[in-house]
Amino acid sequence: MDPAAQKRLSFVDAAEAEFAVLGDRFDAAGLSALRAVVSGYPDTGAPGAGEVTASLFMLLERLISDVRMDRQAIAVHLRAWRLMLTSNPDAENTRLLIHGLKAIRDHSTQNKAA
Repeated sequence: MDPAAQKRLSFVDAAEAEFAVLGDRFDAAGLSALRAVVSGYPDTGAPGAGEVTASLFMLLERLISDVRMDRQAIAVHLRAWRLMLTSNPDAENTRLLIHGLKAIRDHSTQNKAA
């Protein structure tokens, strides 16, 4: 694996490590630490993995502002991030994945409102 790809994967490793210490209850410091790792990813917003990190960042922002925890939604985003960095999905599969992550973010917000 080339050094640039390894560096990108190191962000996922760090994010997964932060996630591993989070409990099931709201943890502002833990979520903020995870958000800091995600925000440091250099390609945030770029097609593919960058779209996943942007979605994860938005999810973390919502959870922190709503004083909530949703481990499943975070876990799905982390798995999607790793998938995007370790495979080469075509444009249609990438579009579907990003659409699904948006649905997860929206669902998480709707649960709070209910």
